[in-house]
Amino acid sequence: MIRHLVIEYHLNGSQPGYRYRPPTDDFDEQMLKSIWRQAMPRGQGWSADSYQSATSIKCFPVDRATMAISRVEVTDQQDEVGRSGIRRADITVLPQQKLSSTLAIMQAAYPPSVQNAAQKKMSAYLWRRLLNKIIPRLKDGKQVVLAYPYTGPESWQVIELLLMRIVTAPGVRLLEGWGSAPSFTTLALDWREESRIVALPLDRARSAPAIRIP
Repeated sequence: MIRHLVIEYHLNGSQPGYRYRPPTDDFDEQMLKSIWRQAMPRGQGWSADSYQSATSIKCFPVDRATMAISRVEVTDQQDEVGRSGIRRADITVLPQQKLSSTLAIMQAAYPPSVQNAAQKKMSAYLWRRLLNKIIPRLKDGKQVVLAYPYTGPESWQVIELLLMRIVTAPGVRLLEGWGSAPSFTTLALDWREESRIVALPLDRARSAPAIRIP
């Protein structure tokens, strides 16, 4: 069964802050806690003008049989003292066996302009060179940090699509311990405590062990 959750910022009441939007009756407490810990991309600085309307996709395991895909957007909402950078997460919770087909549908849904830009960016040679850097790190159990200049949500869609293509590439999918429960984040501002594969804006990756996307 595929289920949905939303985490958003609530201003009403004496304790404003992020909360699940009800109802959450279909989820047990442990599952809600697991999703809460992982749903939002890491890092500080989402209030910067450059990240207005930025989006990030996070994919992570909830338990042994369940995955979640969180689509996070930086909204134009402000908190109770006028701070911006408030995010909203629209979360799909699904059985692990449905993840592969769901990711394929998501990739196919990108507009032709994004598909073409992604195809141009990754020639066969560059694609092979990138995977040759990524796969050894995954085999060693290391996190993979990718970096690319961030110039806005539209252009970042190309990086988003590329990352999902990497995650579902046969050379990655067949790695032991990877294929059944992949963990990735298409945009974060800090790699620490993030997914197994995470993409950062280039200026946020200066101290990270990053692979630059050509």
